Amino acid sequence: RLANRIGTEKALWIYNQLLKKTAVTLKEISPKVVVFYSGEHPNYFEPYFSAHKKIPQQGFDLGERMEGAFQWGFDEGFKKIIVIGTDLWEVNDSLLKKAFEKLETHDYVIGPALDGGYYLLGMKTCTPSLFKNKKWGTQRVLSDTLQDLELENLAILAEKNDVDYYEDIKDIAVFKKFFPHMKD
Repeated sequence: RLANRIGTEKALWIYNQLLKKTAVTLKEISPKVVVFYSGEHPNYFEPYFSAHKKIPQQGFDLGERMEGAFQWGFDEGFKKIIVIGTDLWEVNDSLLKKAFEKLETHDYVIGPALDGGYYLLGMKTCTPSLFKNKKWGTQRVLSDTLQDLELENLAILAEKNDVDYYEDIKDIAVFKKFFPHMKD
């Protein structure tokens, strides 16, 4: 979606910057990080996530892939799991630490995205129903997920902007300098 406005080469450069930022953040929080990847050979991710186990994503859609990641983690014995994407420039260690802290007193934690989705989901037990009957990539994902969790012990983090479109990066200083010619 980002490439539609700025071109494939620039979009790839931006996503590589997002990968780098995510990798730096993950190095700061815990050695217990697993990277579930898709689309590329695992060697592609080595420069960013060399210290972390890498597992190919399984599933037809985003919901099945996230459910698979959670299920794998709980099967491995993890007690609290957080899933994030690599498309959040605002990711930092304090945000992730706060999410894990919320799981000390809550069963679920969610980080809402400005576009109607979410940038982070955490839980203490795999809940397959959260990944069913969703239209992934739409403005309804967050509201549908919150409806699924309305009777649960849920913590909600601050709303953040994930990167899907040019409008999502145009005001971020590190990216802005590379697109001086773009008009809103």
